[in-house]
Amino acid sequence: MMSLALILKEHREKYGLTQLQLAETLHVDERTLRRWEHQETRLTDVRELRRLASVLGVAAERLGVTDQAGGISPEQADETLHHVWQLIAAARFFEARAVAERLVAELQTNAPCPGCQAHLYRLTQAHRVTAYVRSENTRTSEVRYPLASYRAMEQTARLLDDPPLLALALAFEGEMYTRVGEVNTGNEYLETALGIAPDEDSPAKGAVALLLAKGYFKAGQRGAYERWMAEAEARAEQVTGDSVIGEPFGLKAVYAEYGRSSALLGNLHQALEYIERAQHLPPFGTYWDLVLKTTTVMALIRGGEIQCGVALAVECIELCRKHGAFRLLERIYRMQQYLQCLTTSLEQSTALLREALDGPIEY
Repeated sequence: MMSLALILKEHREKYGLTQLQLAETLHVDERTLRRWEHQETRLTDVRELRRLASVLGVAAERLGVTDQAGGISPEQADETLHHVWQLIAAARFFEARAVAERLVAELQTNAPCPGCQAHLYRLTQAHRVTAYVRSENTRTSEVRYPLASYRAMEQTARLLDDPPLLALALAFEGEMYTRVGEVNTGNEYLETALGIAPDEDSPAKGAVALLLAKGYFKAGQRGAYERWMAEAEARAEQVTGDSVIGEPFGLKAVYAEYGRSSALLGNLHQALEYIERAQHLPPFGTYWDLVLKTTTVMALIRGGEIQCGVALAVECIELCRKHGAFRLLERIYRMQQYLQCLTTSLEQSTALLREALDGPIEY
């Protein structure tokens, strides 16, 4: 067992947080946190220690809670789920992943009334947020980790008989296959998900349509891409609020995808227009800043503004590494590969012209 003081200091050092930032994360006063760290106050409230353990993503035993008979309470689970989505919105992916994975473990092994509907629902939501943060925090070569979580989400959603959650699980499973290049398999999952998502559930139906559009874009089927993007946009217009809870779907996500696809097609001005429209829409936060910055890098480099694009790319590399946004970092790797191919092509063309002008080089 470690003392609360040591665990708090360890957490701040691991994730680069100030005392004020950690106090805000734990929903306590900064002076209270300072007293805990300096061991001026000893916390003995078991319920509060369990709450802190959930938010910090550590086993309650590490804080001295030996009586686990009650397990994680429904209120603690709900608070932790909300907390993880907030961490994701702030692009604190390392921290979010640790907390989410601990929550899944707690719900699987130490929750009251295991197997009841309420427990299954929370476990499904825990698998959901874990899968999402894993997908953002891993490279394509490690896609098996988020895929395993989405499969677990699918299994519990089937036990719940919850069509919206099942549709989302299948849709994101499909996206993981698309991400590794298995586009046909991915689109099969997505089309199945589209048939399951209730028509009256615009967030679920729209999110699936957006992922399906991305799959068709990767497959080179422009007509299908445009059709499903139009469907996603129509659904997004029906989504109200700027909640950070759940996978990002709304007009901001739709415009960001229009910007990304326009960038890949080399349509610089169109891409920048969509990016600007997305920037002015909620939700706001560090995650979306990174999404739109990396999209801008793609637009500038593919649109011929290479120097500006590379300068912004260098900034994005540092930010993505700092936040653990490895999926977004892969966008920069792909731009580096694009520039390498462009350089090779230019060198070959230069050599051909030089030979035509000056004759072959003799050795």
